[in-house]
Amino acid sequence: MLAVAGCVPFGGGDDGGGGQGGGDPTAASGPTAHRSIPPGFIECDGRPPKDGELVADVDLTTLTAPDPPGFHEASGYYEDNPVEGDWTARYWVPDHQQATLDVINLLVYPQMDLGPLTVTCDMISWRDITDRIATYHEINGAEVIEETTQTSVAGLPAVREVVDLPGSGYSYLGYWIFGRGQVAHLYCQWVDDEATIVAGCEDFIGSVTVS
Repeated sequence: MLAVAGCVPFGGGDDGGGGQGGGDPTAASGPTAHRSIPPGFIECDGRPPKDGELVADVDLTTLTAPDPPGFHEASGYYEDNPVEGDWTARYWVPDHQQATLDVINLLVYPQMDLGPLTVTCDMISWRDITDRIATYHEINGAEVIEETTQTSVAGLPAVREVVDLPGSGYSYLGYWIFGRGQVAHLYCQWVDDEATIVAGCEDFIGSVTVS
């Protein structure tokens, strides 16, 4: 599913409502007014869902970044295990690349084929997010090195993790950004030169913007 599998080179309650008014005793026998939406539901009454994460309310296909220092943009790569159907991607490799799978990736799924996560009051349940990522891991055989943590990328809510994919022979430092029916995976994978990739990844993540 997700780029957890990484990139490889080519060739490689509705009733809510109302109570009875006071005063007129005949009112009790008449129809009681009901609201179509429970009070405070649309506005969430100022209370976001418990244990939630803000949804990225932008078009994730507009994410962009300049070349990280010591890297250049590359072609000839593709996502070998996409997790949400169609995708778009950009790739950067070190100027002095030591292994073809030492790559920085910016991958966006404009539609979530597994279904969008439920958004309530502009928030997604953290449990839903971690469950979705766990599904990606299960599909790709990923082993978690560092558990997902909440962070931000380009001012957008994101989750960070470090995983190993023994079946594919590489590890990566990755960031997930969940939007309204979209998901972006920004990840920096290595098989050889971890230090260069991780350093480049810090510059890359710090320079990502929404165009």
